[in-house]
Amino acid sequence: TAHNRKDDDMRLILMLAVFVVGFLQPFQAGANATVAKALDSRFQAGWINGLVNVVLLSSLLLCIGLFGGRSSQAGGSTVEAIRTIPWWAFLAGAIGASIVVVQLTAAPKLGAALLVAIFVGGTALGSLACDRFGLAGYERVSIPWERVVGMTLVVVGITLVARPWASGD
Repeated sequence: TAHNRKDDDMRLILMLAVFVVGFLQPFQAGANATVAKALDSRFQAGWINGLVNVVLLSSLLLCIGLFGGRSSQAGGSTVEAIRTIPWWAFLAGAIGASIVVVQLTAAPKLGAALLVAIFVGGTALGSLACDRFGLAGYERVSIPWERVVGMTLVVVGITLVARPWASGD
């Protein structure tokens, strides 16, 4: 049906968007590390990353609010709505800042491939935990054996990228 086709198209667009931002992630880590090196401070570099984030999102929200005419897309949040957010949801900002600072510190020492391999491993394991236990607003999802095998392959992949038996390139 047309509705299912629309849902399938949106799912495909979202998968492509996730792939693109995933592809850009090592570039972000490298760029942040470059800023940290120039400033000689990973925390100032993290702050600059956050500042750009705030400026871009604020501009986007302003444009959507002014030109989009759809206040629900721009947020339109009130103080009352913000008060309904669970306390733990605000940890997302702290997690984001931690990711930026850890990546910009680790990127020059680990290299892009190892950084991202380990990051993907952590992301995959965290995702399985969120699905299995219904954490962070996700619905509970059973973890079939195929996912366990997939996680095992992720660990094998990290090991191959890290090559602990090699003395370094």
